[in-house]
Amino acid sequence: MNTKNVNICLAILLLLIILSAALFLFLAHSENEMVVLPVVADYELPAIVERKDLKVGVVPGPYGDMFMEAIMPSLEKMGYTATLVHFDDFVSPNFALAQGEIDLNIFQHYTYLNNFKFENDLALSAITEIPTISMGVYTNNLKYRSVDDLDIGVTVSIPADSSNLARALMVLEAAGIINLNPFIDRSKATIADIISNPLDIQFVPIEAHNLVNSLRTYDLSVINGNFALSGGLRPSEALYNEMLAKDYINVIAVRTEDLNKQFVRDIIYVIHTHNFRDIIVNPTGKYADFQRPRSFYDRPFAGWRGRP
Repeated sequence: MNTKNVNICLAILLLLIILSAALFLFLAHSENEMVVLPVVADYELPAIVERKDLKVGVVPGPYGDMFMEAIMPSLEKMGYTATLVHFDDFVSPNFALAQGEIDLNIFQHYTYLNNFKFENDLALSAITEIPTISMGVYTNNLKYRSVDDLDIGVTVSIPADSSNLARALMVLEAAGIINLNPFIDRSKATIADIISNPLDIQFVPIEAHNLVNSLRTYDLSVINGNFALSGGLRPSEALYNEMLAKDYINVIAVRTEDLNKQFVRDIIYVIHTHNFRDIIVNPTGKYADFQRPRSFYDRPFAGWRGRP
């Protein structure tokens, strides 16, 4: 056997000795220490603890009361607390919601929310409808007992924001006071779309929260229900009350990113319980005259809460 073959054999033998020693050490070590394999739980994210202290944006009117009186008692049993954050106008509550200053708001209808969020590029979403007080035509002039008594040239204050201005014009049309162009998108109607104004009414757009006070200056005012109630007016005192279309039913709104949060599921669940409905339909209660959404009598189911 030549020297080259001897060297190869020696190298192979040395490698076998090394591998045998390594195997012996591994087996000896394994006898004293258990090898633990990873499990699914090692890869799970830590549970997210959702907040239970809710900040609720409201404007003057009955909806803050509705939340605290008809919704909050059930939420308290689920461990929630709530603080009402008051705003004086229709603009601030949506900006506050988008900026994370509040968790939800309860004051506006579908049309206003949709117009506002698209005009201001805000990611907000409605989660449920609520019973809503209608817009009405009010006056402080005692000689006007119905819309048939109105004089030529009366002055009428109406909301200045585009969605509620259009809504006010539709209310006046339904009351038989004016006629709108039948070929327009009525949700975007403006004063320029009036094609018949036999009483030569003078329209004065002002901020919605000032409409009640405007009755000191103008003959009539078309007032959102929440501001009418907070200003001491009752629907029974109105010359005319609207019949609400679906787009003008009020909603609870949240940030779109929060749609899957547990507090959202819990609010939706509560809105469809007997506890909520019993307070709303109480004939002697403050909400008896509110118009109820079609979903009002839907039965709650556990899936809304994300629970079995």
